[in-house]
Amino acid sequence: MGRLVADIIVETLQNAGVKHCYGIVGDTLNLIARSLEKSEIEWVSVRHEEAGAFAAQAEAQAADRLTAVAGSCGPGSLQFINGIFEANRNRAPVILIASQIVRDELGFDFIQRWTSGRSTRTVASSAT
Repeated sequence: MGRLVADIIVETLQNAGVKHCYGIVGDTLNLIARSLEKSEIEWVSVRHEEAGAFAAQAEAQAADRLTAVAGSCGPGSLQFINGIFEANRNRAPVILIASQIVRDELGFDFIQRWTSGRSTRTVASSAT
């Protein structure tokens, strides 16, 4: 059996020095959460996505290392924006893992659908 993309993402983050991933687990993030459980990266559960983004930014600045923040699709991912803007403004090395709904649901006005590119383009080096 081949490797899961989630395992490759988490392995890459771990190799880049990520120690913590702040966020909220949801349906579309379950594979990443499982991969994090098997890694040395510690999951730090937060009550709100914005708090997770600010916490990741604070750690990234204080420890001078890449820190991750992750969340489920749709409005949840949009809640990261303030913290990600602040991290960008302060040049804090933060990576956002924003999941998306399954491909079969795209284009059908799924309730959790969100087009990240428009909202994140000004703060992200890659927003698709």
